[in-house]
Amino acid sequence: MFLQTVHAAPASHFDFAPLPTDVVLTQRAAAVLRAYLSENDIGHYPIFHCGDHDLYDVEWFLAALGEADARWEPATPLIVGGDAIGDLETPEGEPARLADSGILRLANHEVVIARWHWTDTKDSLNAFNLFAARSASHFACLQADIMRHRRGGCAAVWQIVRGYSHEEHGRPSRTAGDELMLTDAVRRRVDGDIIRFFTDDVAALYRDLRVPYRRGVLFHGPPGNGKTSLIRHIGVQLPEIPVMILRPAGNFGTDHFESVIRRWRRQAPAVLVIEDLNWLLDQVNVSTFLNALDGIDTAGLNGGLLLIATTNYPEDLDPAINNRPGRFDVVIEVPSPDYALRLAFLRRHLPAVAATTLERVARETDRLSFAHLQEILRLSGLHAIHAGRAARSDTDVTDAARTVRATYDEAIRGFPQKPEMPFGLLPLRK
Repeated sequence: MFLQTVHAAPASHFDFAPLPTDVVLTQRAAAVLRAYLSENDIGHYPIFHCGDHDLYDVEWFLAALGEADARWEPATPLIVGGDAIGDLETPEGEPARLADSGILRLANHEVVIARWHWTDTKDSLNAFNLFAARSASHFACLQADIMRHRRGGCAAVWQIVRGYSHEEHGRPSRTAGDELMLTDAVRRRVDGDIIRFFTDDVAALYRDLRVPYRRGVLFHGPPGNGKTSLIRHIGVQLPEIPVMILRPAGNFGTDHFESVIRRWRRQAPAVLVIEDLNWLLDQVNVSTFLNALDGIDTAGLNGGLLLIATTNYPEDLDPAINNRPGRFDVVIEVPSPDYALRLAFLRRHLPAVAATTLERVARETDRLSFAHLQEILRLSGLHAIHAGRAARSDTDVTDAARTVRATYDEAIRGFPQKPEMPFGLLPLRK
């Protein structure tokens, strides 16, 4: 298929250029959908394209929509010999699959969905959607029904998002892990500034004072001290509130972020978690990020919007990030555990070890994170395994603590250079 272009040069001269590939494939896709409509006696349905259709999870709600008999039907390939693709990736430790593709007819809503997948030259997954419906209002009605059922269906899961809706990678159930270990000061702030945000009395205050019902919370502190565990705790404490977690992803850009913001707003009351804010601001410039947040209109929403972001390096953030309420008006440090928390952690996980030993280890691990304490547990267990014992001895624990302490101190100073023999190969010399 070629486009003929006429230039002002000699009248008899013509240049020819191919139609862009995306135009050709769009026309082919529309032809496939039109053929399906004609074969099923609904050829009078107009075909629509909607870049922000928000029907990415329609398969989850077919029964609730009254469309329990609806099934995806294979679509005619857009190229001769084309075939469907599968996905072997297992993010979050759970089996994953591509969203269903083909053609899905929702007879009761009088809407037909057509979906195709492809990968680009950067090995990124893409999806293309076309829709047919008796009218645009029928399509809008389906969107509204999906949103109503989504509010109930998403409350008990984590929505892991990486940009556009078709890039969502699973919905693990929200479950509580080990009891969260926090200082009393941090726990009070979490309960007062975050958990209570969605209560009726707080909502009434925002409404009566005519303040936009949204809040930004920034967790910061050294890595390994439980910022992710704290988010898990918050999700469990808010079981009726949808929670979206934005995880780092390749090729993430402004359009992806704006898509996430729109989805977050539609689900209000809802929480959006940005893990590693520094990563996001490397992908989306600060102005775009701030404009997206400042432009959120909470009028007419069903509830509040809570944004939670984490960072290990708050000093690297642009000052504009935290200079206006509605962005991050609540800033909570999640510090390394103090002596009391370190001792409580050791007592919980090493009940058979002498109290004096645990107290000594707690004193000698000042400034170490919970992740370092976990390493002491692991390393002391390895010592016991190597010795053929079924339980850790006091010496196992103190030796492990000494090793982790020395490794931490060396890392703080900077690893010494040993060009003649990389440290990982040093045992070979011995």
